[in-house]
Amino acid sequence: MDLAGAVDRERLLHTFLELVAVDSPTGHEEAVGELLERRFADLGCTVTRDQVGNLVAVLPGTREGTILVATHMDTAGTDRGIVPVVGPDGVVRTDGSTILGADDKSGIAGCLELLTVLRQTPGVLHPTLELLVTVGEESGLVGSRALDVSRLQATHGFVLDTAGAMGSITYWSPTSVYLTITFHGRKAHAGVEPEKGVSAVRAAAQGVAAMPLGRIDSETVANIGTVHGGEARNVVPDTVVLEGMARSHDQGKLDRQLDAMRRACQEAADATGATVDVVADEIYRTYRIEEDARPYREAARAIASVGLPVTPRKSGGGTDGNLLNAKGIPCVALPTGMVDEHATSEHIAIDDMVLAAQVLVVIATQDPDPRDVR
Repeated sequence: MDLAGAVDRERLLHTFLELVAVDSPTGHEEAVGELLERRFADLGCTVTRDQVGNLVAVLPGTREGTILVATHMDTAGTDRGIVPVVGPDGVVRTDGSTILGADDKSGIAGCLELLTVLRQTPGVLHPTLELLVTVGEESGLVGSRALDVSRLQATHGFVLDTAGAMGSITYWSPTSVYLTITFHGRKAHAGVEPEKGVSAVRAAAQGVAAMPLGRIDSETVANIGTVHGGEARNVVPDTVVLEGMARSHDQGKLDRQLDAMRRACQEAADATGATVDVVADEIYRTYRIEEDARPYREAARAIASVGLPVTPRKSGGGTDGNLLNAKGIPCVALPTGMVDEHATSEHIAIDDMVLAAQVLVVIATQDPDPRDVR
C-alpha cells in the first residue's frame, strides 16, 4: 500500500515548529527528550532511554521484519531561543540570529508524521519500527558511540540526517580523525630576556604553515580549526594547543595525510627548539553500502515511487550511520531538506520536508522485495 499521499503538510510543519521551539543544544537535550518520550508513547510506541539519554521508540509490526530509523535530538552549537520564520515562499528560516535546528528536527518531525499516518490507517502492513533518537550527535556522535545495539532487533536501517538533493542516498561516508596537537616551548619575559624563551606559538605557526590543509584530493580533507595558548602579551608562550581533523574515504590516503601533519609538526618543533605531542582519535569510520544491499534498494524503491530521481551521494561528513554500520546495522542516510545546517542561514523548504516524510512512509509500508522474503 502506498501511503505517501497521507502525509499532511500542515501537520508536519506544525510538528517541526513545535520541536524547533524546544531548546536542545548539544549536552542540553533533556527538555526535547521528555517531549519526544510523550509524543512517541501517545503514538503507540514503547519508549526507553539508555544511560546517556538515547531514546528508542518501538512500534510493533504487522508483518515480519524490523527496520531502524535514526535521527538525533541535539542541535549544533549553543543557540537558544530559536525563532523560526515561515516565509511566503514556503521556506522556513530564522530571524537571522541563530541556526534553525532543521538538523535534525526535520528528521524527527518526519518520524512523528510516519507514526501518525500509520495510526490513522488501521490494518496497514509494516515491519516493526525501531526509532532511534540520539543525544550528542553534533559533538562527535556521542550517543551512537555509547549505544548498545544488542538492544535492537533491526536488520538494517535509514538515517534521516543529511543535506543534499531530495532523492539522494548517502551510501559512502569517510573516516574522520580528530587531532589534538600540543607544542611545548619555554616561558620567558618577552620584554626583558626573550632569548631565554622558546615560543610555542612560533613553533605551532611553522607547523601549520607546513601542513597540507584544505581539500587534499577528491577523497581527503584536513583542517586546523582552533588555536589556544599563551598567557600574556609580554610572556613568551610555553604551550599552544591546536585542534584539527582529517577525513578521507580512503584509509591509505588518510594515513598518509596524518603522517604529513605529524611530520610538519615535528620538523617545526625541531627547528625552533620546542617539543610536540600529537594525539589522533578516530571519531568514526568509513562505510560504503552497495546498490544491491537491502537498505539501498528499499530507499531507492521508495524514492522512485514518489517521483524523484535516485541519486547516489558520496558524503564528506559523518552521521550516526557511521557508527551504526560499524556496529553491524547496515544503514544509508537520507536527506530531510535541510540547507546550510550549522549556520544562521540554515533553512528548509516545507515541500522538501513533505517529500522526506513521504519517502519514509513508503519505506515502512511498501511490499517487501521478493528476494528478502524467506
